[in-house]
Amino acid sequence: MFRLVLVTLQTQFKLSVRDWGVLTPVLAMPLQVLPALAIFIASNRADLASYALTAALLFSIGQMCFAVSSEIVSNDRSHQRLELLVATPASYPVILASRAFVVSFLGLAGFFEAWLLAKLVFDISIEVHHPATLAFALLATAFAGAGTAVLTAALFSLARQTRTIQNAVYGPFYLMSGVLVPIAFLPAWLQVLSPLFFFYWSAEIVRLSFAAAEPVDAVFQVGMLILIGCVSAVLGAVTMNRMLDQLRQNGRLGLT
Repeated sequence: MFRLVLVTLQTQFKLSVRDWGVLTPVLAMPLQVLPALAIFIASNRADLASYALTAALLFSIGQMCFAVSSEIVSNDRSHQRLELLVATPASYPVILASRAFVVSFLGLAGFFEAWLLAKLVFDISIEVHHPATLAFALLATAFAGAGTAVLTAALFSLARQTRTIQNAVYGPFYLMSGVLVPIAFLPAWLQVLSPLFFFYWSAEIVRLSFAAAEPVDAVFQVGMLILIGCVSAVLGAVTMNRMLDQLRQNGRLGLT
């Protein structure tokens, strides 16, 4: 199992860095973070620049998960790689989870890219008061994003129009998680749903790492990110296995 995960991680990383299409969400990050930073500065609220960095992180992770990782199964089906992978003794959900983690981890580059843009374009130096908290938050965010990507990849692969569904879920997920706008502005019934998304917990702990005050419940928030990632990955693996079993029973695995 360890060898399978290691080889899959290495293979997906090599494929990702060679494919500009996979890195499009990260490369397009300036188009998303610069307007937010400009609005904060024009409003004399440069102190909120860390909110723009947090949004950049979650936008980048989210797009890498929903736009890239979620299409892994669809692409495998369309190119008939799925049959070859399923025919091997290796577990396809494990392969999918490993590939999703690589893509999600690459999404962290959007955070550092936004940090660099804030310094070079607006001459804003954003201090991290709790670097250890930030490091754990970034790793836990990438893990939770990968787990969520396994679930969405399994669900989206059942649809005929994957891209349409992806475009439909971006906005609601970001809005209900308080990525850029605090959830206090949302209706009360929507605020109850916010903790179900890993974006919510990630935004909370990343912002705390920039605050001068000592982080409160940082361990709990990291734990929630890991829990959401694990639960999502397990649900995705179950869904994927059931889909493959259904294809086998219908004799359609070779015709996908």
